[in-house]
Amino acid sequence: MKFVIDETKDKMIHSLIKGGKNVMLTGATGAGKTTYCFEVASNLGMNCEVVNCGSTQDARTSLLGFFQLKDGNTEFTPSNFIKAIQTKNTLIVLDELSRASDDAFNILFPILDHRREISIEEENGDSRKVKVADGVRFIATANIGLEYSSTRTLDRALQDRFMTFNLPYITGEQMVEFIGQSHELTKDDSMMVNTLSQVYDYSHSLFGKGKIGTRISTRSIIDTVSLVKDGFSVRDILDHAILSQYEQDSSTIVNDANILREFADSIGVYAKKTVSKDKD
Repeated sequence: MKFVIDETKDKMIHSLIKGGKNVMLTGATGAGKTTYCFEVASNLGMNCEVVNCGSTQDARTSLLGFFQLKDGNTEFTPSNFIKAIQTKNTLIVLDELSRASDDAFNILFPILDHRREISIEEENGDSRKVKVADGVRFIATANIGLEYSSTRTLDRALQDRFMTFNLPYITGEQMVEFIGQSHELTKDDSMMVNTLSQVYDYSHSLFGKGKIGTRISTRSIIDTVSLVKDGFSVRDILDHAILSQYEQDSSTIVNDANILREFADSIGVYAKKTVSKDKD
C-alpha cells in the first residue's frame, strides 16, 4: 500500500531526508501528512518517533525532560525527544509544528541548524550539550490557514530550516483506490465507500467555491471504513460519525452539514431507511 502523492514530490522528499535535510509538510488537517511520514521512515529503513508539538505547553519538560528526586539524589530524566535525537537512524516527526509555543521553537532552533545540538541546564546551574546522533533526520507537519484554531504563522527563521512541501487532500477517486488497496472489501462495501467519496468530493468542491467554510477530511472517510465493514449504513455513518463533527461547532458550520446532507439525499442516501448488514 502506497500513500497517494505526486511521484516527483515523493522522490524529492525521500532524497532530501536521505541527504540529511529537514523537510516540512504543510496541508489541511486529516490529509495524511503524519501517515506519510511513517511511510517515508519505512521506505528508508529508519525508526520513527513522533513528537506532538501541539501539546508542548511546558516545552522544556516535554522536549527536554525533568528533574526528580530519587534515593535522596536529584536526577535528570530525559524526554522521549532527547532519547530519540540520540538514537541513530531515526526519523523524528515534529507533528503539528504550527501549534508549538515560542519556547518550543527556541529549543528546536539549534537542533535543526548546522549546530545539531542542544544545551540542557543541570540542577547546579551548569549545562551539558546533547548532540544529535548520526543518521537522525527531521520532518515536520503543519496545518496553516485561517480554518485552523490555535495555529500560528511560523517564524521565518524556523521556516528557513526546512524544505517545505504541500500535501493537498487527495480526490475521492484516489481515496477509493487507496482504501481498496488497504482493506478487503465486499462488493457492497465498495459501493458504500464510493457513496461516501461522492459526499467527500462534493464538500471539497463547495469549499473551493467558497460556499461552505470547511470540508470533510480524508482521514474522516478512511477512519469510517471499519464501520462500513461492520455493517453500518452510509446514512448512519454520515449522520453519527462524519457530519456530527460539524454540529459541535458554530451555526455556520452546522449549516454546512445540512448542505452536505441535502446532497447526500440527492444521491439516494436518505431516500429510504437503509438496513445495516447483520453485525453479529
